[in-house]
Amino acid sequence: MAMIVLGIVCVVVLCVLGWFVSTSNSINRVKLKIEESLSGVEIQLRQRYDVLMQGKSVVEQYAKHEQKVFEGLRALSKVPTNATVDQLNEASKSQEQVVKGIFALGEAYPELKSAELFNNLLKQLSEQTQQYSASRRAVNGNITKLNNYVVSFPASIICGMKNVVKMDYIHEENINQLRDIDMNMNL
Repeated sequence: MAMIVLGIVCVVVLCVLGWFVSTSNSINRVKLKIEESLSGVEIQLRQRYDVLMQGKSVVEQYAKHEQKVFEGLRALSKVPTNATVDQLNEASKSQEQVVKGIFALGEAYPELKSAELFNNLLKQLSEQTQQYSASRRAVNGNITKLNNYVVSFPASIICGMKNVVKMDYIHEENINQLRDIDMNMNL
């Protein structure tokens, strides 16, 4: 009889240990996916920064008195390597304000809107916005998976042991407004 109880205890311990290892590995994989997808967002924000800097001369040619947009362009800072979610959110917010200003310039100046260089800039910004949105969705999807582990029992026990806490999402900010502007510009 003692052997049966010992056998049952061993099976239970092995099952719990197996669950622990499996859940711990799943959490580690999700954390790696978050790191990977965050680098994708970082790359998209850097590319959009480069497009904005290239577009600065185009906009300057047509709207020299639009200081608000130029101040926004000057205030843009490069996205730091291995940026945190907060740093990525701040860079995104700053870039989105500048993009919105550039699209507004096109609406305010028909001669600018008809210029090929400006239209190329708008097209590149529109593409970058779409690519950034896709990258942001990937990050947020992975963050949701991790956050589910953090708040779900019994996985939350392992998260507590590993000091894994809920993460903030990459915010959408003005993406819908930018889509509306894209539609107005007939891109």
